[in-house]
Amino acid sequence: MRKKGPQIYIKPYAKKKKSRFKKVFFTLLLVLLGLTCSVFLTLNFLIKKEMEEVEKLKRENVYYEGEIKRLTSSDEPYEEILRTKYGYIKEGERIIIYSSSQAKEGKKP
Repeated sequence: MRKKGPQIYIKPYAKKKKSRFKKVFFTLLLVLLGLTCSVFLTLNFLIKKEMEEVEKLKRENVYYEGEIKRLTSSDEPYEEILRTKYGYIKEGERIIIYSSSQAKEGKKP
């Protein structure tokens, strides 16, 4: 009988497990990167939109500050507002009401 020497067994590498882990890892990494980019772009858009709104409100504030100064400087603006919006008149004045719809009706045969 022959004496058998030590036998060498070669086991295959677990390549499938490592490559599968890498695929899952890189897929997860790409998904997270995509989500991060989409959140960044969305927030950037919202910030720009809000900044435009802030600029619009600043312009309105400047306009209204001018109106406040104009109204507080003299009584003329008050009189103008009373006459145009509320139809107030001074003593001895007459008011004439003109409407374009009445004028058109009067012209029809």
